[in-house]
Amino acid sequence: MIGLAEVSLDEVVLRSAEPSESAALKAMGEALLAETPFFHRLPAERAASVGEMEHVIHSVLAAPGCALINAWHGDRPVGECLLVGGQLNRIRHTATVGIGVLQAYQGIGIGQALMRDAVARARSAGIVRLELTVMVPNVRAIEFYERFGFEVEGRKRASVMIDGEPVDELLMATILAP
Repeated sequence: MIGLAEVSLDEVVLRSAEPSESAALKAMGEALLAETPFFHRLPAERAASVGEMEHVIHSVLAAPGCALINAWHGDRPVGECLLVGGQLNRIRHTATVGIGVLQAYQGIGIGQALMRDAVARARSAGIVRLELTVMVPNVRAIEFYERFGFEVEGRKRASVMIDGEPVDELLMATILAP
């Protein structure tokens, strides 16, 4: 396992996902999902195969207002940000965003770099509103999103089941300044 003292943000490169990276991105995603209960998907729900992951990447690359941005440390993906823009005319100005960073790489600014990149891409795609849901017990993520101007707009009661227990989520959003 990598220790934080061993990695600096300068060693991490952000770039859009490429279909040729599907195997590495599938494995990283499964590892990320296994580290925390704070994602909707379980590790086995990431993608059924490398081919399915490749299809997901192609779909994201082809859709307006969408992006899959990955953080790489050398030849290893260590984090990702998914930006999903609205595909219907009335919600084309809105995008949903989600970020995850492997635990061994948390605390050095990768999440912040991914969010800045996502905001820049959203603005250039004409996105005005970014939104997300976050589970109430995930205080660290809530505070992270608040630092980027996200505000709580509502609460989804018992919207997720973790180990058989209902967990509330907060709906958070921010309006991007031009």
